[in-house]
Amino acid sequence: MSTLFARLKTVRLPQVGPRSLKSQGVSIENVRPIYDCGKLAWWARWTYFLVIADLVVTASACELTFNHWTTWEELPKDASISPTEASNEASERVGHYVPRPLWQRGLFTLANFAGGVGLAAVLLGGRSRIVRKMFIIPAAASAGGASKSASERMLVIQSPLHTRAQGAVMPLSRTRLLHRADNTEMMIGLKDRRGHYSLELQGAQVDGQKMSPWDARKALFTIWYGEKKGMQMFLNSAKVKDEAF
Repeated sequence: MSTLFARLKTVRLPQVGPRSLKSQGVSIENVRPIYDCGKLAWWARWTYFLVIADLVVTASACELTFNHWTTWEELPKDASISPTEASNEASERVGHYVPRPLWQRGLFTLANFAGGVGLAAVLLGGRSRIVRKMFIIPAAASAGGASKSASERMLVIQSPLHTRAQGAVMPLSRTRLLHRADNTEMMIGLKDRRGHYSLELQGAQVDGQKMSPWDARKALFTIWYGEKKGMQMFLNSAKVKDEAF
């Protein structure tokens, strides 16, 4: 039994939630961010309030649908009613409201629940893909002590979900800058991970300075790819060629 407990202690469980930078061998102490979004969008600042409101409305809709969704059911005519009484009640509908069939109430309740939970997931997922701060640092030594290429740089992304000591770390060479339809926004495409990160350029600081969206885009391409290649991509509508993918 003691051997079993000893083995269980050595089993590493997958980490859920934001990872600390220290656990990834990265430090951003005394490192100036190359990007700081400044003030987050209103929905990103109020995400948790919106999620709570969404769940309350969803729970209420599910309860109303399952317990109070009814339909009109006419009562059978009473044969003992006299013709005179029947003529007086001919213009009136005799009946009452009864709950709809269980399958109807169940399906509509399930649809309400799925819609509410889906909206909450979209809000939380979208918030986790907003770049709040971004750092570029030299590659840290691997766990075994062997250093990576000195020319390789690591990208540290902090979303609103991350604290100062947390972040997503990835090689800069495994990312690419992409345009969006809105000229005040850009995206960071990922090679080894699903999805992308969003950059808001309006009001953001790039390399420690507030710039116009046009200048901020130009500065980011230069930081990402170097002076020559970055300028070429910027002038070519900043369309990044998929060379390494």
